[in-house]
Amino acid sequence: MTEKDDVAGIVTAAARKVLADIQQRSTEAIKALDQHDYLVVLGALAGLEEQIRFVTVRLMVLREVGQIQKQKSEERRKS
Repeated sequence: MTEKDDVAGIVTAAARKVLADIQQRSTEAIKALDQHDYLVVLGALAGLEEQIRFVTVRLMVLREVGQIQKQKSEERRKS
């Protein structure tokens, strides 16, 4: 396993954990919404935007690093 794979594994594991938490909190919010418990819905939704941004930024960086490495690899093959 390369260092690149290790970093990708760490980033994807962190993203998976955050997304699982978002899924759980969303499920709780839906249940509370069905029970008209709007305060619980608000509590479940609080901070989700920040967590989604956390995942988005890290995955975008991971994707960009992959693209840069791919371009460098292609340039080496052409040389």
